[in-house]
Amino acid sequence: MGNNSLLIKQFAEGNRSVFKSIFENHYHPLCGFAGKFITDSDVCDDIVQESFFCLWKKRAEISNINAIKSYLYSSVRNACLNYLRHQSVKDKSEADIIALSSQWYLEDSIIEEEVHSQIYEAIKDLSPQSRKVIVMTMNGLTNPEIAADLGVSVNTVKTLKQRGYKFLRGRLKGIHWLLLLLLS
Repeated sequence: MGNNSLLIKQFAEGNRSVFKSIFENHYHPLCGFAGKFITDSDVCDDIVQESFFCLWKKRAEISNINAIKSYLYSSVRNACLNYLRHQSVKDKSEADIIALSSQWYLEDSIIEEEVHSQIYEAIKDLSPQSRKVIVMTMNGLTNPEIAADLGVSVNTVKTLKQRGYKFLRGRLKGIHWLLLLLLS
């Protein structure tokens, strides 16, 4: 039995020192080979290590020493191509998501602008006191702060606010839920 045949037999039987020798002889050249496809050295290392793991699992199927080298190079090449295909799909998906996000943002901005416009047009039609109370509420002031600024009681502010909201709800039926979000 020749030396190569003995090595293959030992490898097929699970001799780890033979596997270590194969690993040491082929690891760096395979990493260089993977580097021709992929620039990320960590990804190259992972692919080569995975190829050795697969070789170990299929060791009983290996018939000669040349088959090991051939298997490893084919395995690394295929894994690199699969990785590149996956990256291409991932990059395209990310670009599509970014494009959709921009479109949604633009549409949301247009809708928000239109809603604000309708709300402010409706607010203009409120009585002067109710308009002041609603605008001050939208600016974040509390009922006591509004009462102090206008020189009226807190109950008057609440009443003016209720009347204003009732008017706005009637006027803005289609967008009243957005009004509540903006005023809260």
